Amino acid sequence: MKLYKGIFFSLAAASLLAACSKEDPFGTGGTEEGMGVLKTSALLTSLANAEGYEAATRAAVPSTDDFTVTITKEGARTPSAEYKYSEMPEVLTLAVGNYVVSASHGANSDAAWEEPYYYGESNFAIEENKVTDEVDPIVARLANVRVTIVFHPSLQSVMSPDSKVEVKVGQVGSMTFTGSEERSAYFRYVDNSQTLAATFSGTVDGDAVVETKAYDNVAPGNHYRITFRLHGQYEEEPGSINTGVTVDASVETVDMNITVDGDADDDLLEDDMRPVQGGSTQPDPGPGPDEPDQPDQPVAGPEILPDTAPAGQKAISFDADNVVTDDLYIGFNITSEAEGGFTGLTVDIVSNKLNDDELSSIGLSSHLDLVNTDPSLASPLEGLGFATNVGGRKEVHFDITGFKMMLGVLGADTHKFVITATDANGETKKTLVLVVE
Repeated sequence: MKLYKGIFFSLAAASLLAACSKEDPFGTGGTEEGMGVLKTSALLTSLANAEGYEAATRAAVPSTDDFTVTITKEGARTPSAEYKYSEMPEVLTLAVGNYVVSASHGANSDAAWEEPYYYGESNFAIEENKVTDEVDPIVARLANVRVTIVFHPSLQSVMSPDSKVEVKVGQVGSMTFTGSEERSAYFRYVDNSQTLAATFSGTVDGDAVVETKAYDNVAPGNHYRITFRLHGQYEEEPGSINTGVTVDASVETVDMNITVDGDADDDLLEDDMRPVQGGSTQPDPGPGPDEPDQPDQPVAGPEILPDTAPAGQKAISFDADNVVTDDLYIGFNITSEAEGGFTGLTVDIVSNKLNDDELSSIGLSSHLDLVNTDPSLASPLEGLGFATNVGGRKEVHFDITGFKMMLGVLGADTHKFVITATDANGETKKTLVLVVE
């Protein structure tokens, strides 16, 4: 099965090297000098904070199998090798020297709709007649700049249909947002070109308006959500006459390289904007005259807690990484206090090695719906300690300790189980991180 690919992979590389004599380990007949071997199983690639990207982008997390891996010798203009991550050969013969290996996903366009670009790199060296089998892990991160434009209802109700906002990031690309545009634009990040400019142009209450807001210190991996609204809407008494700028803007910046909690929806970015460093310094305007002083407080959803470990074993934690050891008990409970019990319960497996390709070999996938469980998945899920068809129940128990053997076969890696439980009171999301060293 594909689940054991990691073992067969290592054995194949070892067999290849063993087939060569000790005097000539690279099979060159002693005539070729200055070459060494890279064992590609050492190139471990992961996407930083995959669950955070999924929540913040409303897009599926890309599989690292689809990343492009490029190996370039220091000082060279062209790569020495380039492969799709899932299609790399077991070993590569390379000239002696220092190398940069990168993993990327996406086009990295100057500016485009819904085109995130991920990039990460690491360094290694090739020594003559030696095998390189240890390389620092490649951690890919969002490497371009995401921008979303929001037209506040107070402005949208009085602006002309042809009103728009043009956004420029640095000197390389621009995009135009209309009042009906809900997508995000992604911009190439260029060093020493760190200014974002958003220009509103249109007719507001019969007056032609052009207003530009600029923000400095723009950084890759950030999401800038800019809201345009009527200036003075919140600062002045109702009925007062505003003789200043007609349109104003505020920006919130979210670092997508840190954990983002909430639904996979832009609602997790609130309208009470925080100014980006170096940009607008106006205080939060607060609620408008027709808005409540305090927003409704979210009602707590289901509770997800570690289970008490049996004697001689240790329980998991949802607040820290869990190193997989012989005595780790991977058990947890989910309870609901809402009438009608669970309406949704999913588990998303985010892992470099335990991916859909591997999971399919045991009849599973990386997205597990435990309320509307696929009948073909019920048996393998229950065999691994998952509860199935839990809709309407108020308490479920999981003991997926059996996963430890599977993870051990795959070798060193970090595996994340993103648990999302929903009932009539709301939604709860927690991530269980299992680390195999």
